[in-house]
Amino acid sequence: MSIKVIGLDSAIKALRKKGQDAERAILDELEDTATNIEKTAIGLAPLRFASLDLDADVMRDGTLTRLNIKQRIDKVVYNKGFTWKVGVQGTNVFDAYAEFGTGLSAEQILSGPEYTADIRKLAMEFFRGGKGTLKGKPYMFPAYFQHTAQLVQRLKDEVSKAVQ
Repeated sequence: MSIKVIGLDSAIKALRKKGQDAERAILDELEDTATNIEKTAIGLAPLRFASLDLDADVMRDGTLTRLNIKQRIDKVVYNKGFTWKVGVQGTNVFDAYAEFGTGLSAEQILSGPEYTADIRKLAMEFFRGGKGTLKGKPYMFPAYFQHTAQLVQRLKDEVSKAVQ
């Protein structure tokens, strides 16, 4: 004895289509978020530091040559679009100094409630015992905070729209 369910094939196709639509909505939202973080970070990143004395990559007038952060901020996609890495590609120690500063500047920047213990731990690797004088100009983390604050809700909304 067999039972034939009329319309089962079309129902399965419809479910698969909704799943694909939901996946596409997630991938699009993640890509948009990564792009927005990248653009905002580029806009916020410093181009000049008049008081630096780090190495030959910084000219006397404070213009960054090879170390130009704005030119190295980029996004890289992994995991078929479900994972994005946005940051300064080819990172060196200067990038952290530009973000957090050294000495009191790092301490003041990191006292903000949005900075997690993990971010503080990372930044403290560059603190230099509180003796540094370089003032930080946060660019990457503010961009990240701004564009990910409502990311989960946006993903839920997009998936809901896709499966309706």
